[in-house]
Amino acid sequence: MLDALRANKRGIITWAIVAGIVVIFAINFGPGSFSRTADGGFSGGTAQYAARVNGETIGAMEYEKQLARMYEVYRAQSGGQLTRELAVQLGLPSQALDMLIERRVVVQEAKRRGLRIQDDEIRDEIAQNPGFFVNGKFDREAYRDIARQNFGSEARFEDAIRDDLLYRHMLAAVAQTVKVPEAEARAAWEASKDKASLRYVIFPRTALEAAVKPTDAEVKELAAKDPARVQAFYESNKARFEQKRRVKVRHVLARAEPGADDAAARKKIEDAKARVAKGEDFAAVVAALSEDENTKARGGDVGFVAEGLFDDAFAQAALALEKGQVSEPVRSSSGWHLLRADEVVPARTVTLEQAIPEIARELLVKERAARLGAERAEAALAAARKAKEPGKALAGFQGKLGDRTLAPEETGTFEAGGEIVPKLGLVKELLADVRAAKAGALLPRVYETAAGPVIAEVVSREQPDPAAWEQEKAAAIERLRTQKEYAVVQAWVKSLRDASKVAVNDGYLAQVLPGQR
Repeated sequence: MLDALRANKRGIITWAIVAGIVVIFAINFGPGSFSRTADGGFSGGTAQYAARVNGETIGAMEYEKQLARMYEVYRAQSGGQLTRELAVQLGLPSQALDMLIERRVVVQEAKRRGLRIQDDEIRDEIAQNPGFFVNGKFDREAYRDIARQNFGSEARFEDAIRDDLLYRHMLAAVAQTVKVPEAEARAAWEASKDKASLRYVIFPRTALEAAVKPTDAEVKELAAKDPARVQAFYESNKARFEQKRRVKVRHVLARAEPGADDAAARKKIEDAKARVAKGEDFAAVVAALSEDENTKARGGDVGFVAEGLFDDAFAQAALALEKGQVSEPVRSSSGWHLLRADEVVPARTVTLEQAIPEIARELLVKERAARLGAERAEAALAAARKAKEPGKALAGFQGKLGDRTLAPEETGTFEAGGEIVPKLGLVKELLADVRAAKAGALLPRVYETAAGPVIAEVVSREQPDPAAWEQEKAAAIERLRTQKEYAVVQAWVKSLRDASKVAVNDGYLAQVLPGQR
């Protein structure tokens, strides 16, 4: 399911580019509906902000609506199986914010260029929106209620529609610059019709490295013989040898909006501290008092806190604790907290001198594994060349690599004119040889992939029929136009964003879905 959802990410992004996302969301979902819930949904907002773009604010409510809508789209695609954890894996929080930032820079650019939306265009947009229809007819009262509920007034709602139309018109204007010569469309069509499927054997790098066991004497010899190489590895992997302090904490939260009267919230946390001080179990205090529904069911556990991942005040207080210690009341942008440290992982730096044996051993393992993989793959290819039945040179392959059994696999049919080989990734040399080969051919060499060396044979081959071009020409031109428009628009929006001043509120985002930015 995860692979299928990842495959659809581009489609969703494309849809978001051409749709009036903010207005659609405002109509379908009311304000304050989309913070997280324990089951992975979103409910309840906060008066914070997600980012600032050239001085303009993207509010928490706007961000949470966007995230909730994307969550619902993905959940529908997964047949209702999407969990909060899977949403995190898919990167929905980052995607949601990126879309809003990019939308904002496009609208700002449209205004800078002097684009204008006429009032009658806004009226037409409102009159055509099914969200304002009751019993098949436009209902003025329904429109007013929705506008006021979501934006406070009809005027603000219509300003949002104006921005939405500016966004769509600006992107449409950029897309219109795309030209598609027939020759280019034909080349793309031929590439799409050029298909192949492969049978292959991979010699996994992990198994190769597990099979190589250099001695301590050999490790010492490499370290003494090539210290510059060892140091270069250390310098290029510094983060691996430097570990910042992390503290695993639980918390009790009493919510309070920034700038609001928070005396009652602070009193609640002081009461929580007093109960813990008298010996009451921290998890029981969480269950009784905490207002964080996302962590309440697990005793207030928020996981490991590290510098830069949470609200600054929250992180500073957490990182100052020792195991078992309870904090003083802490004010963050969410309200007041009481923290308890369950586990502390101290900061630690492995020096170059300490790391030398580990690095030298790793260098030796990788070097010898590469040599072993090349030898085993070349030997298998040489044996396959002696096969008597064309197209089945690898079909009966059997091999062992340490405790790993090696057997042939198949890619399934893919576009030989593309850039990616299914299951193998980006392997340009292999693709070039596939395009020059016929069905049944054993490919002539060993190919290096990210997972290890590979040998392969062509199971099937399909090539374009020139006679079909005229019949499919119009669709091919339109398909290429859509692809090019997407690429041009994305590049143009990226250039706008790169030239903009964007400040992301990491503290707020860490509270919405921790660890995402």
